[in-house]
Amino acid sequence: MTKKKAIVIAVILALIVITLALFIFPLNGQESFQIGKSNYDFYWIAGSIKLGLDLEGGMYVVYSMDTEGIDDVDAAVTSTISNLESLLTSRGYTEATVTRQGTDKIRVEVPSVTDTESLLNLLGEPAELEFRDESGNVLIEGGKHLEDANVTLYNGSYAISLKFNDAGTAAFATATSNNVGKTLAIYINGEEIMAPTVNAAITDGQAVITGNYTQAQANDIAVRLRAGTFAVKLTPEESSTISATLGDGALQASILAGVIGLALVIVFMVIMYRCLGMLASFALIIYSILMIYLLAIIPWVQLTLPSIAGIILSIGMAVDANVIIFERIRDERRMFGKPIATCVQIGFKKALTAIIDSNITTIIGSIALIIFGSSSIQGFGITLLIGILLSMFTAIFVTRLLCNIALQFNDHSDKLYGLKFKLDEIVTGESDVAEENAGISEDGVSESVETVSVAQSEQGAATVVKRKNKNNVIYTRVKYKRGGKK
Repeated sequence: MTKKKAIVIAVILALIVITLALFIFPLNGQESFQIGKSNYDFYWIAGSIKLGLDLEGGMYVVYSMDTEGIDDVDAAVTSTISNLESLLTSRGYTEATVTRQGTDKIRVEVPSVTDTESLLNLLGEPAELEFRDESGNVLIEGGKHLEDANVTLYNGSYAISLKFNDAGTAAFATATSNNVGKTLAIYINGEEIMAPTVNAAITDGQAVITGNYTQAQANDIAVRLRAGTFAVKLTPEESSTISATLGDGALQASILAGVIGLALVIVFMVIMYRCLGMLASFALIIYSILMIYLLAIIPWVQLTLPSIAGIILSIGMAVDANVIIFERIRDERRMFGKPIATCVQIGFKKALTAIIDSNITTIIGSIALIIFGSSSIQGFGITLLIGILLSMFTAIFVTRLLCNIALQFNDHSDKLYGLKFKLDEIVTGESDVAEENAGISEDGVSESVETVSVAQSEQGAATVVKRKNKNNVIYTRVKYKRGGKK
């Protein structure tokens, strides 16, 4: 990289970071602003981050269950709760909770929802779903056979995808095999909503209903079908708003704590590593900006206090990777006297394995929390996983790019980069034979090697090897046998 190229990259990077930062918080005091003369509005990124029940509140609905005629009530209720949780998670509400209330009710709490109509549109009106042939015979029952329904793209158009459980796969295979070329009507609460034609026998439990649907139409049908997958019949009985258990005060305090922590980390890095610390701090700012964008974009993220804890923890992990890299750079400079640019390249290379190993273990733990944890634990795991992946990217790629840019302007000052370059102390002990095969250093740089004698001391003698690198910087390495006195 040349100095001119480094300047161009630095300017472009700075412009990108400043631009991204400007769109995070509302500069006009409003939630959005109009994009030019178009009919579209831009919503500030910070306002697009979904908050959980503990920070923003939401709504709840209580359903009464009709378990008449069901043999295994507990299994049916468990299946219904699982379907409701899957429905809410698929719609981006990972912090929603579904619990059994008493023996005949289910309570659903959903954050960021402010009116009853939105809540019922989200969950769908729990209903009885049936697939009937042209003779009116019921071939498929939603609660027994249908597992899920979603919007999908099929041949460039919106469609509804159906997924059946094991019993449903067998029943649907029989139904489609016996009705190829005929219609298979779908009824909700006894009302026919569509009658798609069976084009072929479907035996894998996966079906697609096509038609000239808009995305909104396909989504509406999918929600209604999914609402018919519950193993027990549900009737909305009560709904109301939920106030935030912690509120804006807790959110502001959490943000303040994160900012203070970030500032303290930056101060520590600058004091310990000087210019390298400043570069790492800039990479950390980039990390923070990208993290905010990911929290707003990724649909499974809903910000709660546990998820904020995951973010703050990942900031520490991001700094940890930089510390490992910088210590490797220091070791190369202090022990071998290599040029600073070479030390930087080797430092990143040697630290890579340690960074990957340490972060992989955390990633595995995050995935386990997401799969097996409760809703609040899942929120913590999701933000921690995002933070760890992003921290690896900024430490390995962004910090390295910034270091390469800085080296184009100064690649010789140990004081600037917080490095320690000094000759190894002469150690004594039994004499060891100096290396004779000189010429190539560990980093592939040609060197001249000169073996010199060392005065005899009371403890014994040592052999010192003087080396001269390509910049004619002389440094020494002392050879002594293991077990020798120092």
